[in-house]
Amino acid sequence: MFRRLHFLLPNAKLAQNVVEELLKLGVASKNIHTHAKESLPTGSLRPATDNQKHDRAKRLEKLFWNSNLAMFFILLFLMIVSLANSYFLLAIGCLAVMTVNFAIGNFFAAHIPHIHMDEFKHALSHNELLLMVDVKDDQVYEIEKTIHRHHPAAVEGGSSWTLKSIDI
Repeated sequence: MFRRLHFLLPNAKLAQNVVEELLKLGVASKNIHTHAKESLPTGSLRPATDNQKHDRAKRLEKLFWNSNLAMFFILLFLMIVSLANSYFLLAIGCLAVMTVNFAIGNFFAAHIPHIHMDEFKHALSHNELLLMVDVKDDQVYEIEKTIHRHHPAAVEGGSSWTLKSIDI
């Protein structure tokens, strides 16, 4: 799993400077994308993919979250019915799966960062550029620190998870 870092930039020239800095830090150019209003020229900056623009990751998160909740409550109902009918092994099995289900949901909610495109709508509407950089977990701190130090006009917009294999 990669982390997607978000940086808001006031213009394409500064964005190009940040991209050059990222390339020097070892970030592959295929992992750097720019999102801006369609009327705003971005020059030679690599545009965001449709999946990135339309925030497919948010839809996937919502699908998994709702599935997790539905499974939890179905198992809760099944556990209550099995206890009422004295099927204790089935009740214990339901409780075990519910516990695992809760643990997975809790881990995702507490430890996986969530930043979505709709959080940048206001800035994008004011002709700012959003630079999305996909990096490994161990590179996050170094890259954020370097960009912040060398390009103070670049506003850190947070980070989120991304899966390169399905382009989200």
